[in-house]
Amino acid sequence: MIKSAIEHMRAIQIERLAAEIGYTPLCGEKLPVRAVVGRTVFRTTDESGVWTRIETRDFIVPKGQLASEPQVGDEIEFLGGTYEVLAPGGEPCWRWSDSFRTAYRIHAKHTGGE
Repeated sequence: MIKSAIEHMRAIQIERLAAEIGYTPLCGEKLPVRAVVGRTVFRTTDESGVWTRIETRDFIVPKGQLASEPQVGDEIEFLGGTYEVLAPGGEPCWRWSDSFRTAYRIHAKHTGGE
């Protein structure tokens, strides 16, 4: 029952809150997909005790819209800008957005454009 509710809410989220993006896998062609745009802040500390704060632009994409899992180096076009999928501070480049694995939360950095 909970899984069904999450899937229903995800569909509403994509319909009402998502933006059109272009997703280009490393070995593939650009795909038009819908994604909810967000952000994640990562904090890491090196062996000297210096901490770094990294903020990524996140794109939440339903699992069924991509043919394979996101990889470091994939590119996303959004509002005239280009974003590269990355793995900040040794973290993975994406996470599941919920416990039922209905959508990827993809971490990316702005690399060009507006």
